[in-house]
Amino acid sequence: MREFIKGISVLNPDDVELDYYLYTVDYAIEHGFDHLQLIGPIHNYVRGNIDGMIYYKKYAEFNAERDTAYVDMCLEAVNIATKKASEHGIKNYMWHHELYLPDNFKQVYPEILNEQGDIEVSHPRVADFITEKINDFFDAYPYMDGIILTLHETSVPLLKLQNQKLGKVERVKHVTKLLYDACVNRAKALIVRPFASLEEDYEMMTAAYEEISPELIIMDKWTQFDWSLAMPGNPFFNKIKKNPLFVEGDVFGEYFGKGRLPLMLLNHLKNQFDYCGGFNTVGYCLRIDRHGQNPFGTVNEVNLEISCALLNGENPEEAALAFFEKKYPGAGREVMALMAPTEKLVTDAFYINSYLFSQLSNFQDINHSKNHFYFEMMRENASIASNEWFIPKPWTVPSREEILSVKKAAADGAAALVDKLAALQEKIEPEAYEELRIKFINLKYVTEMWYLLAIAFMRYVGCFEGKNSEAEFEAALESILAQRADGKKTLGDAYYCSINSGVLHKGTKTDSTRVEDFVSDMRESYRFEKEATERLTAQSLTDFIVCGGGMEGHNLQKEVNFSDVLVFDGKLSRIPGTGRGKSFSTINAHGWFSYELALKPGAVNKIEIEASSPDGVLSFTVRIGDAEHNVYIEAAGTQTYAFTYSAAADENTVRVRIDRNSVNVPYIHTIQVL
Repeated sequence: MREFIKGISVLNPDDVELDYYLYTVDYAIEHGFDHLQLIGPIHNYVRGNIDGMIYYKKYAEFNAERDTAYVDMCLEAVNIATKKASEHGIKNYMWHHELYLPDNFKQVYPEILNEQGDIEVSHPRVADFITEKINDFFDAYPYMDGIILTLHETSVPLLKLQNQKLGKVERVKHVTKLLYDACVNRAKALIVRPFASLEEDYEMMTAAYEEISPELIIMDKWTQFDWSLAMPGNPFFNKIKKNPLFVEGDVFGEYFGKGRLPLMLLNHLKNQFDYCGGFNTVGYCLRIDRHGQNPFGTVNEVNLEISCALLNGENPEEAALAFFEKKYPGAGREVMALMAPTEKLVTDAFYINSYLFSQLSNFQDINHSKNHFYFEMMRENASIASNEWFIPKPWTVPSREEILSVKKAAADGAAALVDKLAALQEKIEPEAYEELRIKFINLKYVTEMWYLLAIAFMRYVGCFEGKNSEAEFEAALESILAQRADGKKTLGDAYYCSINSGVLHKGTKTDSTRVEDFVSDMRESYRFEKEATERLTAQSLTDFIVCGGGMEGHNLQKEVNFSDVLVFDGKLSRIPGTGRGKSFSTINAHGWFSYELALKPGAVNKIEIEASSPDGVLSFTVRIGDAEHNVYIEAAGTQTYAFTYSAAADENTVRVRIDRNSVNVPYIHTIQVL
C-alpha cells in the first residue's frame, strides 16, 4: 500500500536562499512532513528550473548562458538543505518545466529545425539533450529524489508548436517519457502536473500519462484554474482514471492577498480537504510562500497549523486556537475571533459571484482589468462566455446594486475589525500587535479600494450607456487617488496598494506610482475608446468593435488568459497572446481571441479588420465562420484588411477569430461589419 504523502513547497518562485530553505526544512521536520518541493525562480530563463542550477557536461558549450554565481551557490545551498531533509526521512523534489533549450541550441544544431523553422520535438538531438541534463542534475544533487514536471510556461511552447511530426498527445507522451525513463534509470521519481485549464487538454494529458505508466503520480491544484476562494473543487480530478492523484494546495493566499492581509482559511481548507478526500488521493503538497513573502512568524501561519491538523486527522479549530493562544498569550481567543471573518471579507472583496476580481490580488492595471472582463461585468447587458479563466460554469452577472452592496459590506466589516483590534493593544506584545495592525489596516484599505474600483468600472461603461456623466467618472477616479494617498500616509511602504508593481502598456511601473498609473491609463483608455466609438458610430455600420475597449463585448472568448490589451500608436488594441510574448515563448508563440459580430442575414457582408504591428511585419490568421485567411505583409503603420462573408437567410451573427501564427505580434484595433 502506498504511503500517504505530506508535503510542502518552498521558494516560489524565488532564488534559492539557504537560511530560509533550512528554516522550512526544520519546520517540515518538526511538523511531520515527509516530502519537500523546491520551486525556485521558474520563470527566469537563466536561473530557473534544473537548467538554471547545473553545469551541462556533454553540452558544456551552453554553460556560458548560465549564471555561474547562482549555479555555484545552488550547488552548495541546495545540497546542504536536501541532505538535512534526507537525513530526517524527507524526500526532496525539484520543479522543472519543459521544453527548454538553450538560446543558441538551434544555431549549434540546426538539424533540429523543421522546414517551417520550428524546433522538431521528436528529433533525437532534443531527446539526447533532455536525457543528459537530467543525468547532470542528479549527479550534481544526489539528495534529490525526483522531479516535478510541468509542460507549460517555457521558452519552447511544447503544446503550441504548429509544425510537428507528433500530435499533441504524442508530444506530451514523448517528452514526458524521456524524463520518466531518465528518472527511473537513476532510481528517481517523476511527478507530473497537467496544468491544463481546458477539459480537452486535461483529458489529452492524463491519457498520455496513463499510457506511460499507471503508477505515474499526477499532481494537480485543488481548484480547476489557479487558486480561488470562491470556485468549487477541481472537477478535472474525475478525469484521472488509473494514476494516483497528488493534490497541490495553496495555504498562503497567492491570489488573495499574498500574505499581506490577515487571512484565516479555516472553512476553505476544510472544504478543500473534504473534497479531495473523495478521490484516489495519495497525499498533499502545500504552497506556503510566494515572491519572498512567507507566513512564518505572522498571524497567517495559522493556515499551516490548520492544514497540519487536517493532514493528521486532528481537529482544525482546536489547532487554530492553540496557535493563537501560544502566539498571543492572554488574547488568543480574541485574535481568533478577529480572524474568523477574514476569509469572507477577502472573498467578497476579490470576487464577484465567484469570479476573481483582482490582478493576482495585487492592484489592477488597465490591461488586466479588460483581460478579465471587469468592465463587461458592469454593463447593463453584460455577456460573458463561461468556461474561461476564473469564470465558473455557468456564471451569471449580479446587478450593479448587488455588486456594490457586497463590496461596501466588506469594507465596513474590515473597518470594524480595525476598531476591535485597537481595543486589544494592551493585551498583545508590541511587535506582534504591530504586525496585526498593519495587516488589518491593509485589509480595510483593500476592501475600500476594491469597492472604489467597482464604482470606477461602472461609471466608465455608464458614460457610454448614458447612465453617468464624465464628471461622475472623473470623481470615481479621484476617489481612488485620495484613498491611495491616505493609505500611503498611514502605512508608508507597507501600504498594500503600493506593493508589487507590474508591467502596463507604457512599460514597467514603480511601486510608488502604481495606483496613479492605473488612473492615468483609465483616462487614456476612455479617451481613445470614446474617439473610436464616435468615429465608427457615424458610419452607420452593421456592427463594430473597439478592440481592447471597456465596451468591446461581443461574447469575447480567448485562449485561457492569453490575450492582452495594449495601447499602440494612439489606439486601443487587443493582441492574441501576451505582451511579453517574445521573451515568454519565441517560437510560434500562442494566443487567440474571438468575437461574435452581427450580420445582415441573406447578404454578402464586408468585414474590415484594422491592425498594426510594432515589428513592421503583420502576420496573423483570421477565421470567419468556417473560412480561414492568412494575413502577412511587411509594412509599417496601421493597415485595414477586408474580407467578405455570405450570410445565410437565417444567419444573424458570425464568430471572427484572430490567431497569432508567428513571433510577430499583431495589434488588432477595430473590427467592423459594413
